[in-house]
Amino acid sequence: KKATAAIATMANPDAEAKKEEGNKAFASKDYTTAIECYTEAIKIDASNHVYFSNRSVSHAGLGNWDEAADDARQCLKLEPTFVKGFYRLATAQIELGKYDEATSTIRSGLRVDPDNPQLTRQLRLVRAKK
Repeated sequence: KKATAAIATMANPDAEAKKEEGNKAFASKDYTTAIECYTEAIKIDASNHVYFSNRSVSHAGLGNWDEAADDARQCLKLEPTFVKGFYRLATAQIELGKYDEATSTIRSGLRVDPDNPQLTRQLRLVRAKK
């Protein structure tokens, strides 16, 4: 939480305003509007991994799994230790039936956070589907 707060204070205020707008839309399950807001935030500041993470989960809400995976990958390029990025990418890969890729993604995430309960659950899920 502290690291996220520190990042937020350095973030572009216009981009952050768009992110907050996106967060409100996401909370209302208006995923299309959320995607538009996060896209605007990315246009202002494409270096913030959180915007890609949030857009990824919004795409997931609409079942746009390829787009969700693409945004999760970009999130991880920008911040390779962001565990949510691994979770979001693996979720999309599972939904796309890419179980081997998902297993690899989950293992990479578990190297960053070995006790992560979400990734541990995902690994069990993938093993059950294979």
